Amino acid sequence: MDVQISNRQSIIQIVKAASSDIIGTLGSDTFSFALGLMLLHRTHSAVSFGLGSIIYPMIGLLLVMPIGNLVDRRRHKPLILISKFIVISALILYAFVTTRVRDPMLLAVLLMVVTASCDKVTNTTFTASVHELVNPDHVKTLATIEQAATAGIQLLAPVLAAMLYALIGFEGIVRVEIVAEVSTWLIASSMRFHPLKAIASEEPVVPKGQWNQFKVGLLYIRNHFTLLSVVTMGIFLNFLLASIDVGLPYAIVQTRHLGSDRLSWVLSAFSGGVLLGNLILSILPKFKNVLLAVLKLSMIIGSLIAIIGLCFIVPLATQTLIVGLIIIALVIGIVLAFVNTPMSVYMQMTVPTQLLGRVGSTFSTLMQLALPLGTVVYGICFQHLPASPVYFVTGIVIVGYIGLNLMVVQKHYRTKQSA
Repeated sequence: MDVQISNRQSIIQIVKAASSDIIGTLGSDTFSFALGLMLLHRTHSAVSFGLGSIIYPMIGLLLVMPIGNLVDRRRHKPLILISKFIVISALILYAFVTTRVRDPMLLAVLLMVVTASCDKVTNTTFTASVHELVNPDHVKTLATIEQAATAGIQLLAPVLAAMLYALIGFEGIVRVEIVAEVSTWLIASSMRFHPLKAIASEEPVVPKGQWNQFKVGLLYIRNHFTLLSVVTMGIFLNFLLASIDVGLPYAIVQTRHLGSDRLSWVLSAFSGGVLLGNLILSILPKFKNVLLAVLKLSMIIGSLIAIIGLCFIVPLATQTLIVGLIIIALVIGIVLAFVNTPMSVYMQMTVPTQLLGRVGSTFSTLMQLALPLGTVVYGICFQHLPASPVYFVTGIVIVGYIGLNLMVVQKHYRTKQSA
């Protein structure tokens, strides 16, 4: 019989998990920003700030199968502690050699490969460990608090990184990141994992071979209508939402020449919306039908992106345009929180524990790959077309696609009820 996790134990675990997320995300985001600044100063390469967006998805794709299998076959706490220890060791080594090498770009790439690999292990393992940390009543609370903490840190990290870079330099920030990683290791080591008893019927025979083991998770996704719909829609939205990351900087700074400060206000509104959305979500009851709720909310996102296109078509005054974009960005962020967190909670509550590593690894990797692919496609679009039609068409495509899916899902549920 599985060990019952009390409400008090769950709350303690949530506090520790949130503390780890805040320290870890703040440290890593600050370090990544400072690393980009250092490389820009030393190499004068425009790719400096884009290394992470290239390396992390590639590592995720290469390791999606072995890490998914590893997490589902090994105890979770040792995996987390070992992966974090490797990151700490790599950072300490990097601190010693970074000022002594002639090719800082190569060294940075090697460090990112190590940290991306370890982060993939850590994140997949934590996703698969939710039921070992808190009881079912606190799964949603844990997910919303973690999302809110991450969004809040993303608002602060660039400002903090720029300030620290000026005060203590890049070498000082490396030391700060080492302290942050050691702190998260200590927090993880203090967390109590309650391994769940395996259910024989979930996977009676362990397949031989990496691919055969991983295929079990893929088949589970394919054979469960709601989960497959959530995964497919998530990939689609992540691809199209790249239009915001690529298009707004180009449209605001390059086309309208409104300055990077105004761009920062708009982009910060997205993170602020995600933070606010998760705070609201934490006090709301669970959605009765996650898929239908997520589909209807996604229609709002599509409509708002189409409105962004209209904002660039209509000759608005500068102040009116920026205020309008900030409000739209804030609302999109709130709605995204209402989309992403319930999808994550649904996966954690419905996927068998023995498959969470493989299913979670597949889901996160596909999400990561969709964004850089969308970045390439939209980079070409915004380079050759005005922002207004690109956004308007993107919004219409989202509304049309989600609308079709909504009809399919409603038909599926009606058929299921009448059967």
